[in-house]
Amino acid sequence: MKLKLIISTFLIGLVSLNTYSAPRMFEQIKKMDTDQDGTVTLEEFNANTLSRFQLMDKNSDGNISEDEFLAPINKRFERMDLNSDGILERKELRKALKSKKSKNGKMKEKKQPKPFIKQ
Repeated sequence: MKLKLIISTFLIGLVSLNTYSAPRMFEQIKKMDTDQDGTVTLEEFNANTLSRFQLMDKNSDGNISEDEFLAPINKRFERMDLNSDGILERKELRKALKSKKSKNGKMKEKKQPKPFIKQ
């Protein structure tokens, strides 16, 4: 189970490389700044943290179990595992990464190869 957690966490990190990019962090800070004064107070920060905790605490018991913690990771794994065999193959990872890039509008165009012969 621990190995599954480690592998799942690694794969999620791999697919979500841009999660902690500067523009995304600024978006999150803007959302936390509910009075829009340009700063995030301790109360605003705590309210945001509490709402995230409540989203993860599916049964509202005030605790986040291992199953509740891993639920988003397991859902993402299932979406990426295209043939549902419980294994992420290289081609499935590539498709997931390509899909993520195209959803973000950051799909890179392929560069033309340099010619062999200089003119």
